[in-house]
Amino acid sequence: MSENYKKRFGFSNETPCSVSGCSEPPFVEVLLYDYYDFANETFYQQDFTCPFLCVKHMNINEDKAIGIRKPRGLVTYPYSNKDGAQGFSKYMPLKDLYPKLFSSEELENNAELQISLNEVNDELIAYLVQHPEFIRSLNPRKFEELIAEIFRNKGYEVTLTPQTRDGGKDIIAVYNSPFGHQMFIVECKKYKEDHKVGVELVRGLYGVKSAERYTQAILVTTSSFTEDAKKFVKPLEYELALKDFEDIKKWCMDYSK
Repeated sequence: MSENYKKRFGFSNETPCSVSGCSEPPFVEVLLYDYYDFANETFYQQDFTCPFLCVKHMNINEDKAIGIRKPRGLVTYPYSNKDGAQGFSKYMPLKDLYPKLFSSEELENNAELQISLNEVNDELIAYLVQHPEFIRSLNPRKFEELIAEIFRNKGYEVTLTPQTRDGGKDIIAVYNSPFGHQMFIVECKKYKEDHKVGVELVRGLYGVKSAERYTQAILVTTSSFTEDAKKFVKPLEYELALKDFEDIKKWCMDYSK
């Protein structure tokens, strides 16, 4: 998503949560989202009625929302979208929008901003099911740990490779069954929504898979893939798979089922 959407209120370290009387620091900027299918146009705008929310009030805002979150729909929230506009609320972490205002020390010491530092466990994944937009807020290593945990939960023996230039192998996942053994390599790319994975990365991963004779290679991203990348994979569906943000959301929902 482009960050050049329409805003009325700026943010600084002194900006409070938009809920009256709240003393907690804000965690997200609130956006109004809609999609006009007749024009193939996506609409983003800062929610002028409630531009910033802390973690507590963001959760309340979602838990008590009434309506279906779909384009051209209408969702009623306790705090956001007080004007009753069509569409629904989305949330962007402030540390991603304004990184210069958050030092590493501040992130580590601020409990409201520790979603990217938490251990990957049932509680975190349950939170991501309710707030999938925060998958993109995990730091790259934590994102790899999330994907590794999802594979482990489905019965794979998982090895997370060291944080080095690993030649396309972030995760090695082995599946043992009475019918044989399969070994997968997984490359994880934590990108912004509008940063699509191109065919060059896909070709490179396929080269590693072929050279080292893995059963299959999987490229997982928080964004999506270019058309050239999809075309490259089409005749290789049993050797190479592309998994995007929508797939990750489904994996989180299926966790432990």
